[in-house]
Amino acid sequence: MLTPIPSLQTRIPRTLLDKIRSLPVERIAQVEDFVDFLRQRASNTSEHGEPLDFPVDDLGPWPEGLSLRREDM
Repeated sequence: MLTPIPSLQTRIPRTLLDKIRSLPVERIAQVEDFVDFLRQRASNTSEHGEPLDFPVDDLGPWPEGLSLRREDM
């Protein structure tokens, strides 16, 4: 049986909790696995929301004297 957590009850709609409670035990385990997956996926981003496994190409230092001013382009 699920133990209600007071802080979660205020954030999770009652209908969702009722639906989860009505599931067979095997399905509740699947829901828990899915929630763990979502939490893990959410933690795979940096503070700025960028994926941590994003490929980065290092092309070396910028050429000397390179100007990125609009007037010079």
